Amino acid sequence: MYRKTSMVVAVLLSLVLSMTMVAAAKNDTLIIGTGAEAVGLDLRLETDVPSLERINVIMEPLLKFDVDMQLTPLLAKSWEVSDDTMTISFQLQEGVTWHDGTPFTAEDVKYTFEWVLDPANAAPNMALYADIERFEIISPTEIVFHLSKPNSFLLNNIARMPITPKHDGDRADFRQKPLGTGPYKLASWNRDDRMIVVENENYWGGRPIIPTIVFRTIPENATRLLAFEAGEIDLYQGGVVPQEINRLEADPRYIVQRAPGTGYNYLGFNTKVGALSDVRVRQAMSYLINREGIVSRVLNGVGTPGIGPVSPALPWFNPNVERYAYSVDKAKELLAEAGYAPGEIKLKLYTNENPDRMRIAEILQFEAQRAGINVEVSIEEWGADLSRIQETDDFDIFILGWSGQLDPDRAMIRQFHTDGVNNYGKYSNERVDYLLELGRAVPPESQESLDIYGEAQEIVIREVPYGFINYSEEVGLQHPWIENWKVHPYGAGAWQDAHRIVKKK
Repeated sequence: MYRKTSMVVAVLLSLVLSMTMVAAAKNDTLIIGTGAEAVGLDLRLETDVPSLERINVIMEPLLKFDVDMQLTPLLAKSWEVSDDTMTISFQLQEGVTWHDGTPFTAEDVKYTFEWVLDPANAAPNMALYADIERFEIISPTEIVFHLSKPNSFLLNNIARMPITPKHDGDRADFRQKPLGTGPYKLASWNRDDRMIVVENENYWGGRPIIPTIVFRTIPENATRLLAFEAGEIDLYQGGVVPQEINRLEADPRYIVQRAPGTGYNYLGFNTKVGALSDVRVRQAMSYLINREGIVSRVLNGVGTPGIGPVSPALPWFNPNVERYAYSVDKAKELLAEAGYAPGEIKLKLYTNENPDRMRIAEILQFEAQRAGINVEVSIEEWGADLSRIQETDDFDIFILGWSGQLDPDRAMIRQFHTDGVNNYGKYSNERVDYLLELGRAVPPESQESLDIYGEAQEIVIREVPYGFINYSEEVGLQHPWIENWKVHPYGAGAWQDAHRIVKKK
């Protein structure tokens, strides 16, 4: 009898230990759901949020934006801008190493930005750093950026450029297998399925609490939500099914976080082709965007109707710009004025597999038909759609979005300057070019800055290179067993502090 009882106790202990080990294993892995695959993992070349959100756990910039959108130290422990704003001095963290054990130094910082500024490398965001004239290395932990002219918003852009290792950054496959200083190292990447990163045990900021992160790519929002509710995903930010928000917020099994976003969705125009070269046709299309209806019915109140490129939350927002209230009659009037009869204009609209954008595309197609414009909708995979818009002129109109538009320079100069690197629609206005260049040279807190960007907004909104659809709102969804995480207003920064997340499943 004693032996039988002992055997039962032993079996029970074994089961308890097994269950404990399984629980521990689960708590050692964080499963993050994402809506799109990364294009690549080299921020010198990538511009999309899915790429940025993964890179931010592997590589690190000098500064970062915290959840309150304040600049805070990262690889630079402090910085100082000279009185004439022509130099920025950075004191770097000490004792930082790359994932391969090589010390991080000022040489890596110099190499990163010189690479971006070299025209031969065709870095998409080169223009954002063009005012940096040279770099002066004072010591391995101190570097000075010397500017050719003032740039009031340069620090914001520096905060979004992870540093690349000088000794490894020219490797042919760096874009697929990056080396960083961050809390996690890339372990494996199966495209369109999952990316796994594992802890950097020697991370200078302290060893990650959760050793392993799995980024699961699930493009369909409803499918991702089902995986979350089944417990297969621990948390995610962005792409939460709008129609399910109210139910999820009322369900004690889940935690929903919401924060005003830092971007917008828009209808982009190729301003140099056919009827779209006429501003009246673009204005007509903008009148066909039922912004209030889209926010209330498609997005279920997530976000607010779009007005222009600068968020109403920013001091530079101009409340007096022209508003395009939904009106099919006004659109017809403008099209007639431009000399187009019903059925004469045929446009092809491109967007990606984002369900909300697909629904908006269908709505725009319907509204355009009511005004006599034939719109053909084409849905493409995220990477293919982005490549089409960024690398070709083979489109008429498209739906995309911007995130992280934290100042008027970032929100406008790349998109609406004649030479802007993201001026996909070839929009050009000499006055806008002048204003956007001038805006960088004046103190950002000055009335002059407000006036400059106020006028720039007026012109851009009147000439409609974009039809602004809605301002974004960031929504995060997590299980109660996830602690120490806050939804980030800038989607790309969602996981920059993932090494501090706690999981108690």
